[in-house]
Amino acid sequence: MLWFVSVLNQQWLTTFLALAETGHFTRTAEKLFMTQPGVSQHIHKLEQQIGEPLLNRIGKGFELTRAGSLLVEYGRKMQRQEAALLTAIRHDDEYTGPCRIACSGSLAMLFYPLFLKRQRQYPTLRVMLEAAPNKRIIEGLQQDTIDLGIVTQAGGASELAEIPLGAQPLCLVLPAGHVTDRETALNFESLRQLGFINHPDGHHYAEQLLGRNFGDRFRGMDAIPQHGYVNQLNQILLPVSLGLGFTVLPEIAVRLYADKQSVYCVQPASPVEEHLFLVHKRYRPLSARYQWFVDCIREQLVDPSSR
Repeated sequence: MLWFVSVLNQQWLTTFLALAETGHFTRTAEKLFMTQPGVSQHIHKLEQQIGEPLLNRIGKGFELTRAGSLLVEYGRKMQRQEAALLTAIRHDDEYTGPCRIACSGSLAMLFYPLFLKRQRQYPTLRVMLEAAPNKRIIEGLQQDTIDLGIVTQAGGASELAEIPLGAQPLCLVLPAGHVTDRETALNFESLRQLGFINHPDGHHYAEQLLGRNFGDRFRGMDAIPQHGYVNQLNQILLPVSLGLGFTVLPEIAVRLYADKQSVYCVQPASPVEEHLFLVHKRYRPLSARYQWFVDCIREQLVDPSSR
């Protein structure tokens, strides 16, 4: 079984990973400058060492067995870790290398232009910014596909270090033409008739804000008609601006919307804030190139004067 992975023959494993990538024995042999029988021999020896078949042969093709899939996952993880190790050992230039960062869509709108200015100043940096929910950010950090993230919940994983960044208020956003005064904007029946414009975090945000401000009158989002859904952050406020419904978003997303005059952002009687945390691997120091990005994030989210 796979408890023998710690003593796997690395040459056989490399051949197997190449085969899994190409899906073809001949192309694998060409890629590794081997003969096709040599590839087959490596796979056979690896299967013997593990004690499980790695491939199901189907005619001239094959598919991975469960053991084969697990071994591919293990092998690729080891390759990534080895590459990261060699990069860290050989070179830690603050102006060179990939910068793999993930955050919410609203924060991505804020930070991406700033990050690109940094890359333009130092072209040997490569900014890789992903807009993702908390769960995917945590998974990316654990799987080493990202190095730095911003999440809205602490305690996501014990192996991650968390740095508090402050909080961002949630806003109730209505069409500007729908609002005559603040009292109208905070009328629950009026909101219900207007309907909700949903987005990936829409119900999560709305349940927090409406539940705190409308008490028993709010009986969950199923009781409010949904008049639309969009998963592109920069488009969420478009149907709101056209009078098709209301939504709930972080203040940053509203602040960055181009046509702010067409929407009305209400600060409710009982404000709701989402706390933000900067996260990275606890026992793996960030490369020097990340320090500027950490400083930029903290400046924008912790120091209001920088906004």
